[in-house]
Amino acid sequence: MPTYAFRFPCFSASVGENFAQEKSPSEAPVRKETTRTKTIPPTGVEYAIEAAKGGLYILSDVAQFVPLPGFDAAIKLVVNSIKASDDSQANLESAEELKIWIQELVTALLGEHKDVLSNKYKEIKEGDIPEGLRHDLETFKNLNDSKVKKCSKKMQNSITKFQLKRTTDHSKLLVETNALITLLKDSWESYMQLEVNKVMPNSAGVSSLSSRAPIPANTTIFHGRDSLVNDLVDVIVARVESRQHICLSGPGGMGKTSTALAVMNHEKVKGCFSDDLRVWVPCVKATSVSLFLDTLHTSLAISQRKGDIRGNILSELRASPPIVILLDNFETPWNVLGEQSEVERVLRDMNQFAHVTLFVTMRSSSPPCGDIPWHHVDLEAVEIAAAREIYTSWYPQGGKDEDLSPLLELIGRMPLAVTLMAKIAKEMHLSATQLVRDYNTRGTSMLKQGSDAQNSVDVCIDLSVKSPRMDEHPEALNLLSMISMLPTGTSYTMLSEWWANKLVDLTGALGVLKSTSLVEERSPTYFVLPVIQRYILNPVRFKSEVRISMFETACAFLKQHEPEIGKMHIARLSEEEENLEAVLLQATATELGPHIIRDGLLLLARYQRYHRPRVHAIKHALKLARDIGDKTLQGDILLCYHEISHALYQHEEALEQAQEALKLFFSVSDKKKAAMSHLAMNESWAYLGDKSMESRKETIETAQADFESVGDEGGVGLCYLALGVLFYQGWEFQTALTSLEKAKSIFQKVKNQPRHVECTRYLATVYFHIGQYDLAYSSATSSLEEGERIGHPTEYWNTGGILGFIMSARGEYEESLEQFRNCLEVCKNELGIMPQGVTLEGLGLACAQLGKTTDARKAFEESLQQYVSQDLHSSKSGIIRINFFLRSLKNPQLKPTDKERRALRTWYSDDYIDRILSPT
Repeated sequence: MPTYAFRFPCFSASVGENFAQEKSPSEAPVRKETTRTKTIPPTGVEYAIEAAKGGLYILSDVAQFVPLPGFDAAIKLVVNSIKASDDSQANLESAEELKIWIQELVTALLGEHKDVLSNKYKEIKEGDIPEGLRHDLETFKNLNDSKVKKCSKKMQNSITKFQLKRTTDHSKLLVETNALITLLKDSWESYMQLEVNKVMPNSAGVSSLSSRAPIPANTTIFHGRDSLVNDLVDVIVARVESRQHICLSGPGGMGKTSTALAVMNHEKVKGCFSDDLRVWVPCVKATSVSLFLDTLHTSLAISQRKGDIRGNILSELRASPPIVILLDNFETPWNVLGEQSEVERVLRDMNQFAHVTLFVTMRSSSPPCGDIPWHHVDLEAVEIAAAREIYTSWYPQGGKDEDLSPLLELIGRMPLAVTLMAKIAKEMHLSATQLVRDYNTRGTSMLKQGSDAQNSVDVCIDLSVKSPRMDEHPEALNLLSMISMLPTGTSYTMLSEWWANKLVDLTGALGVLKSTSLVEERSPTYFVLPVIQRYILNPVRFKSEVRISMFETACAFLKQHEPEIGKMHIARLSEEEENLEAVLLQATATELGPHIIRDGLLLLARYQRYHRPRVHAIKHALKLARDIGDKTLQGDILLCYHEISHALYQHEEALEQAQEALKLFFSVSDKKKAAMSHLAMNESWAYLGDKSMESRKETIETAQADFESVGDEGGVGLCYLALGVLFYQGWEFQTALTSLEKAKSIFQKVKNQPRHVECTRYLATVYFHIGQYDLAYSSATSSLEEGERIGHPTEYWNTGGILGFIMSARGEYEESLEQFRNCLEVCKNELGIMPQGVTLEGLGLACAQLGKTTDARKAFEESLQQYVSQDLHSSKSGIIRINFFLRSLKNPQLKPTDKERRALRTWYSDDYIDRILSPT
C-alpha cells in the first residue's frame, strides 16, 4: 500500500517551541466562565493526557477485531496517562475537542469497512484470487484517505489554537504519545499490505502486466463516427513520429467514451499495442489528486506500495514498452479546485516519455496543459443520417415515421438523447409525433432509462452543471440561463453590451461554461446545445429574475433601435431577431405589463413587417393586450398586424384586422387612429377588388375629415396619397397626378420622407402608364435614390421593379435585365419575401427582348406561380398576360385576343404593348 497523504503532528520536535496561531473568532469555541481570576495555559503534559484519554476509548473499541501489534502497550500507556491526569489543575476544554478528533481519526483508519473486508478475507480460498478484491482494498483506502486528511487538519488546528508550550519536564510523555499515534499509522499500513500480499502473492515486486483490466467493449450500436475513429487510430499508430497525444472534448452525451473505446479496440491499435499496453483509466470518481493517482496506479496494476505513488507510476512507465493510456472523463480530476497544477504536473511527467501516448476524454472546449502537443477534436452532434441509424437500430419500426427527422433535430442529434428517445419509443410504442409532444411538455426529464449518466440525460447534464468549476463561479449558472434563452446564440459584444451587461465577471463566467462544455463557441457566436437549453429552461431550475432581466434587455434593445426599424441593413437587429423573438414570446403581461408589449413585441413586429414578415410576435402581442384589456393597444397591434398580413398576401385577414381596429378606436373616441383604420380598410379593398371606387372614395374622404378635425396635416397627406392611387387604378391618370403631387408637397412639408418616397414612386408609375417615359425615369430614379438614402426597404423592390419596366420601355434592355435581377436579389436575400409576380414578369420580358428564351420561360413560369398563389383581384389579369407571353415565346408572330389585350392594358401603355409585340 502507498503511504497516506496525511502527516501527524510531531509532539517530540522543537521542545519549547511556541505554536501560537489563533483561529478566527467565528471558528474559536466558546470557553466556559470559571471562577479563576487568571487563565493558566495548560501544560504540555495536560494536553497529552487529555489526548491520550480519547485514544483509550477508541483503542478499546477496535482492539477486539483488528490484530495490530503493540495494542497492549498502547493501552497501558494511555492508562498511565489517565493516572497522571489526576494531578492536573488545567482547564482543558480544547483537549476535549482534540480527543473527539483522535477518535474520528482512528475510526477512519480502522472502522468503516471492517466487516466487509473481514468477510472478504474469510471467503478467500488458497490460491484463488477473487476478481475485484484488489479494487475493494484500494477503494477502502481511498475512501478513508479524505477522512484522515480532515481529521489530521482538525487536530493541527486544535494544537495551534491551544497555544501548547512543551517543556523539557514533559518531553518523555510527549514522545511516548507521538509514538503511539505513529504506531497506529505504521501498523495499519503494514496490516493492509499483509492482506494484499495474501490475496496477490506477486504484489511485492513490480506490476504484473497480465493483471491489468481489459479495455471495455464498445456498444454495438455506434454510428456517425467512423471517419473520426479512423483519423484517431492513425494518430495513435503514428504516435512515435508525430509526438501527439489525443484530446477528445465535448459536452456530456456526445459519445466521447464510446468513440474512444472504438479507437482503443480498433484492430490497427490492437496490432500495435497488446492488451496489457492499452490501459483504460476511468477518472469519473477521481475527485482529488490523490484519488487520481490511486486510480492511475490501480489501472496500471502497479503493486509496489513503498514510497511516493507518483514515483511508482513514473518508474512503471519508464520501464514500459510503448503504451497508450486512455484517461476517460478526465474533467473530474482536472477541475478539482485548487489542485489543477498538481494534475498538470502528472500529465507533464507522463508526457516526458516518448513511448507513452495519452488519450484524454473530457467535458471541456479545450485540452488540458496547452504546452503538451495535442491532436484535439471537439466532438459535435452526429449528422441527421447517423442519428436516424442510431434511432432505428434500437427501434426499427421508427424508421418509417415521417416525423422522425424533426424529432431528432429537436433533441439536437445528441447520441445519448437519440438512444434514450428510441428506447422509450420501443418500450411504449410511441410515434415521433407523440414523442415530440411529450418532449415539449416534459423536457429532458422524459429521457431517462436509469439513474446514471449513461441512462439519464438529466443526470448526464447534472455532472457538468453541478461540477466544482460551476460552483466556483457564482455568475456562471445565470449566464448559462441567459444564453439558453437565445436559440441562435449570440456574440461576446452582445453579451457584454446587452444580454449579460450586469454581470461582474462575464469573461470568467464564460470561461467556466466553455471549460465544462455547457456553452459552445463557433466564432464569433456562443450558444447552448438544444438538449442543454431544454434542461436549463425547465421552470424548476430557471430563475425568474433571469427571465425578467432578459425581457427588460430585449425591450431596451428594441427601443434604442426604434428609429431604424423601417430601414434596411440594420445588422444588429437582423442578427438578434430570432433571439429577441424567442425571449419575448416567453413573456406574460403580468410580469411587465403593457411595457413588454409596446416596447418589445410591437416594435419587433414592426421591424418584421419590413424584414422577413412573420406573425408569431404580433399574435403574442395581441393575446397579451387582450389579456390586460387595453383597447388602444389592441388597435395599434391590429393595424400593424394588418400590414404584416398584406406583406404575406393574406388580404382578407388584413381587412378583418383593420375593421376590428376601427371598432376599438371608435370605442375610445380616438379619431386619428380611427382615420388610420379607414385608410387600412381602403388598402385591403384595393387588393381584393370587391369595393366600388365610389365607396372607397367616401371612406378616404371620411378619414380625411377626421384628420382635419384633429389638425393632423400628415394624415391629410396620407388621404391625398390614397386618392391618387385610387384614381390611378381607375385609369383617371391626370386626377391621380394632381392628388399625388398634393400628397408629395405635404410630406415634404411635414418631413415624412418614407411617404415622400412612396408618392414619387406612384408618380413614376402613372407616368409610365401614360407613356411619358422620361418623366417616369426621372421620378423612379429620384424615388430609388431617396429610398436608399433613408434606408426605406420597400423601394428596393417596388421602385426597382418599376424602374426596370421604364428602362425596357426606353429600349435599355440590358440595363432593364440587370435592374430586375438586382430587385429579385434584394427580395429573396435581404427582405426575405417572395418577389411579386409582376417583377418576375418584367424579368421575363427583358430576357425575351434580348433573345434569352430559356431564361424568359423560367421567369414567366415563376411569375405565373406567384400570381396563382396570391389569388388577388389584380392577379387574374396577370395570369392572362403570362399565359400569352409563354405562348408568344413559341410563336413570336402571335397576336393577343381581345381578352388578352385588355389584360395587357391593365399594366402596360398601348405604346409599350406595341413594342412588346414587335419581333426582335
